[in-house]
Amino acid sequence: MLRVYNTLHKKKEEFKPLRDKKIGMYVCGPTVYGPGHIGHARTYIAFDIIRRYLEYSGYKVKYVVNLTDIHDDIISKANELGITLFELADKNIAVFFKDMDSLGIKKADVYPRVTEHIKEIVDFVKVLQEKGFAYETDDGVYYDISKFKDYGKLSGIKVKEQKTGTRVKTDKYEKDRVQDFALWKKQKDPSEPAWDSPWGKGRPGWHIECSVMSSKHLGEQLDIHGGAVDLIFPHHENEIAQSEAHSGKKPFVKYWLHSGFLNVEGQKMSKSLGNFIEIPQLLEKRDARAFRFFVAGLHYKSRIDFSEKGMEKVEKTLEKWDNFIERLLEWNNGKENSAVEKIVEKARKEVIAAMDDDFMLPNAWASLQGMQTAVNKLMNEGKFGKNDAAAVLELLKELDGFLQVFKFEKGGGELSKEQQELIKKREKLRAEKKWEEADAIRKELAGQGILLDDTPAGTKWKIVKK
Repeated sequence: MLRVYNTLHKKKEEFKPLRDKKIGMYVCGPTVYGPGHIGHARTYIAFDIIRRYLEYSGYKVKYVVNLTDIHDDIISKANELGITLFELADKNIAVFFKDMDSLGIKKADVYPRVTEHIKEIVDFVKVLQEKGFAYETDDGVYYDISKFKDYGKLSGIKVKEQKTGTRVKTDKYEKDRVQDFALWKKQKDPSEPAWDSPWGKGRPGWHIECSVMSSKHLGEQLDIHGGAVDLIFPHHENEIAQSEAHSGKKPFVKYWLHSGFLNVEGQKMSKSLGNFIEIPQLLEKRDARAFRFFVAGLHYKSRIDFSEKGMEKVEKTLEKWDNFIERLLEWNNGKENSAVEKIVEKARKEVIAAMDDDFMLPNAWASLQGMQTAVNKLMNEGKFGKNDAAAVLELLKELDGFLQVFKFEKGGGELSKEQQELIKKREKLRAEKKWEEADAIRKELAGQGILLDDTPAGTKWKIVKK
């Protein structure tokens, strides 16, 4: 039985979709004024694993990720670069798709763009105004949060009554209350991008887009809405207020899931601290599969710390898994062992139990690591056959359907004569127990992209990307 932590009720709940085995799942996508950063990558990988696990469990998932291509930040950046916001958005959307492919993230069923849903947004705002949840000012249309009695139920925010009879003026906008938020922003300058509406030319506010696009592509009620924890307030709180006011109090989302923060070297990521890492920068320096493996080893709700030392440790662990799988692929000796079937089935059950407990990946990996240790021991003792290797590989391929971190191929390429001689020299040094000199050769070969694995059957080598 799958249980998930629902941010709305602050507890784990049994997962029961609205429509039997069909799931409508919406995850807040990027605002495309620039490339995404590694915090975004963490979120999208986490929800990709969740989506893939739901499909592995027999659910049919319709997965929607929005693309915010009209926003104050996009307008500012486009003006700074001297290009149109559409040129800027198209460029960064292409980068986003390339990054998602590199990180092994399965394409969403729909990637709705805000600028392609202006009519639906205008119609949605009109309904909110007609129902008394929105009001017009000189600079836009605002949502009146005092009219939505459940405001704050997701975030726990308690809004104080602040209406004084005069309107609040901020740096840019005028509204009745500080907490009221823009549904539609009227055009202030002819150079601003704008669309026709009953309130004059203008553009959508930020929060309204997700309410509109999710309802268009998934209906008025969603099974799962995901996003990073920093979106709980005000973005997701405002989505609830808009959507439930529009639909007539129908619960907007059944299960709210939020991924945790990502820090860099123990600090919050920010450009001012110089630790802001965009996804393309990450992929220039680090293997995409290793970063996915890093995220896949952690619970989606946890606060995680990205560090160079941490990534080096992750890469070494992934290398061990690669060597283990390659050893299984090459295994062709030993007697079949009935104990292997039990080891494999135990690992499968434990992984599924961990994932059914709010996608508890650390526990799943503990079980897989236990299986790896047990299997290596049997292989070293010669109590492991070719069919046993096939059974372990079958399980890893099955689970990789949602993990997407393993590589099921043998190492390839050829060694130079000098490299072959170094490996022979190292074996001689190891036999003489000259460990420091042997280790120096290992490091020298690693610098050339040759990884060594010392096994009972001798030293194995593998060529990797340097």
